[in-house]
Amino acid sequence: MNKIDILNRDKFVDDLLRVMENISDNKASTCFALNGAWGSGKSFVLDMFEEKLGQIQSEETSTDKYFIIRYNSWQYDYYEEPLVAIVATMISTIEEKTKLFPDCKEKREILGMLKATGVSLLSLGNTVVKEKTGMDFQKAYETVLKGKKDGAEAYEEIHEYDVYFGFNKVMGELIALLQELAEKYTVAIIVDELDRCLPEYAIKILERLHHLTENNNNTIMIIAVDKKQLMSSVKQIFGFESPEKYLEKFFNFEIKLDYGMPSEKILEKYAAYIDLFDREIFPFDDSIEECLQNIFKDIDIRTQEQIIKKVMLTHKLLYIDKKDYSFMCMELMLSVMLFIYNEDANFLEKTVDMHNLESIFTLSNGIDEPIFSAFFKEKFEQILVGSQSNFYDESLCYILLSKASLYAAIIYTWYWMHGKNKNTVIDHTKGDSYEVISQNYKELKKFVETINMMR
Repeated sequence: MNKIDILNRDKFVDDLLRVMENISDNKASTCFALNGAWGSGKSFVLDMFEEKLGQIQSEETSTDKYFIIRYNSWQYDYYEEPLVAIVATMISTIEEKTKLFPDCKEKREILGMLKATGVSLLSLGNTVVKEKTGMDFQKAYETVLKGKKDGAEAYEEIHEYDVYFGFNKVMGELIALLQELAEKYTVAIIVDELDRCLPEYAIKILERLHHLTENNNNTIMIIAVDKKQLMSSVKQIFGFESPEKYLEKFFNFEIKLDYGMPSEKILEKYAAYIDLFDREIFPFDDSIEECLQNIFKDIDIRTQEQIIKKVMLTHKLLYIDKKDYSFMCMELMLSVMLFIYNEDANFLEKTVDMHNLESIFTLSNGIDEPIFSAFFKEKFEQILVGSQSNFYDESLCYILLSKASLYAAIIYTWYWMHGKNKNTVIDHTKGDSYEVISQNYKELKKFVETINMMR
């Protein structure tokens, strides 16, 4: 897996694996929800989880312990009947898992059964969209009927194959096959992208999977959901006042996935954007990772990516030469205020009161503040201690200390981007390390004007 884990999900995945192992060791069966809001990274977590789960070996057989079925429910949502997609997923899994299923009679028998079942399902009223799936069930059907080899032949002779046998019989055959697999492996069914399906189809998927697995042993199903959205769908479809009660039929328990906290790998993930800046223009000792982590705190990964994309586009349109790292942090802070907190671009007309750092990031509504406010206030307080100067022009002047600081550069730029304040002034000594960033505020005003048009 080449994706970068910037939210430190590794520990969460390890905890999830321990849950799986404990259930598997008891040959128990369950279904639980991985509950996370849109953009919390459920698919990413499941990718990591599946990769690690596939590496676990059975102590008894020294082979893979888990038979993993990864079902992307949205990928095949054009099938009227979800079981068709589930069968297609199982066929692909068995054909790909050469270590679990070498080319042998057992493999051909299972594939024969699955393909025959798939044809039956389609014949009960579903249409194959061959161009989208690349899977020709009619060809599979002909192979099963005409091939007469090994497992396929044995399957047809025993079960008196009939393309029109009923839906309940199809369900029974699939349940039996899953139970047969569960005698050798822990069957792990990983269901993803349910949130992207139409509400009625998502409920149908849950119903089908529940009937397939409810009485089987050694079968564990993990379904990634946005529970709040799912409950809304249930209420919309059935009119239930307590949709959570209905979902208890499917989920024995849930594991909550929050938005996480960006890690130091944030520089690696957004390297293309960060390469537009040069740290040596204004060198400092502060951790740039810590600053970016707090700017993006509690913002889901998809929204982060969308913000970076817009910021990067705006930056390239406006600037040719590289900027310093404090400029980068200001771009991101301003963009978060615009896109996440819906701040009006006119907020720059307000003045900044250095006497009252508690309100330095208060939004235009006069009440709310960005999540990152507390972090930056603490940093600003440390900078302003010792930088206070005497009164001139009836204003209290803060002169920045000579040693370069990322947060001193940020508060300086933030102050000068806003309207003038008669009570306080923040400044630096001419020719010191801050000289190079002293005009950033002018360029950043252009940035706000431009990126605000992308909202």
